[in-house]
Amino acid sequence: MEDISLGWVVAAVVVNLTGLAGLWIRALWRAKAEKARGDALIAIAEALPGGGRLRDQRADGSCITLTVPSPAGQGGHRG
Repeated sequence: MEDISLGWVVAAVVVNLTGLAGLWIRALWRAKAEKARGDALIAIAEALPGGGRLRDQRADGSCITLTVPSPAGQGGHRG
């Protein structure tokens, strides 16, 4: 059985840590982008009039549809 040199162990650790660091940075970037997208959707939804509808479709095909309820005094009350 061959001896594994310290250089190979260090190289393997560095490669794994670099990969993990890349995944961590990507996760942080995605979380920041999702937060910005969510904040923008909230701002748009708050600007919609009562009874308005918002539909957001992403590039991956997923979709969010939001219907803003009418204010209580404007008829459309169901109970």
